[in-house]
Amino acid sequence: SLFCRAIDWILDRCQGDLGTNVGSTTFTDLDYADDGALFIDNPSLWPIKLQMFEDEAATMGMHVSWAKTKIQNTGSGSPPTPIHVAGNAVDAVEKFTYLGSDIHSDGYSSHDVLRRIGMASSTMGQLDRVWRNKRLALRTKIRIYSTCILPIALYGSETWTLLAEDRRRLQAFHMRCQRRILGVRWFDFVTNEAVTQRTRLEDVNHTIAMRRHSLFGHVRRLPNNTPAHAALKLAVDVSPGDKPAPDWSRPRGRPRNTWVRQLEADHDLSAPELWQSSTDRMVWAAQRPGAGS
Repeated sequence: SLFCRAIDWILDRCQGDLGTNVGSTTFTDLDYADDGALFIDNPSLWPIKLQMFEDEAATMGMHVSWAKTKIQNTGSGSPPTPIHVAGNAVDAVEKFTYLGSDIHSDGYSSHDVLRRIGMASSTMGQLDRVWRNKRLALRTKIRIYSTCILPIALYGSETWTLLAEDRRRLQAFHMRCQRRILGVRWFDFVTNEAVTQRTRLEDVNHTIAMRRHSLFGHVRRLPNNTPAHAALKLAVDVSPGDKPAPDWSRPRGRPRNTWVRQLEADHDLSAPELWQSSTDRMVWAAQRPGAGS
């Protein structure tokens, strides 16, 4: 659209020192409609680049919403301090909601998982009269749950990097909802297997794995110059243990789980093998998690 082209033009005018380098690749920004994220490695450039962005936007009749603008370190680095740009305060945060997902400075998805479970639980409670209605068929209730509750709980789940505790919480929420729909109470001593046999709903973590599978194939087949494709290619290249740059060193401590490692576990294949097989859409569709079981 014309608006998106205007944002791209403004961002192009702001480049230079803008961006963060990963190996030989530079990532400068993310933008969707009027929401944008600028990547800047040097904290001293934050006020300069934000002012430049405001000046360039003004030539198009647009202005930065300073009340909504935040600065954040994601995944590494010390917490940033608030700054001022042209008399406007820009707060430093550890958590920011971007396009409906919580992005936390520690780089984990646990915060977004908890938020999504809370939102879905609230909606589940609002529909309590539906679950208790004995005149509604179970099939109808399951369909309402699948279309109105699960999408809230799993919004953005294809991008999550999950800890074991996150997976446990998601499945526990999924089972609680099914028991509520069936009217099964905790003291009825009904097993989870018996519940899923009645609802015929799949494990929620398998649903997430399927979404992750689809996202990988989609991004893999994007043009090579697309930032998302370049970022995924870097993650695949370093998955065997290679360094993204000669001067790079792994942080101290236990290696963190990554999104690509999750995908490898889903398929029991290495990331380079997955990269190669996902070139063909039909071949990749046949390799979805659980397809061979």
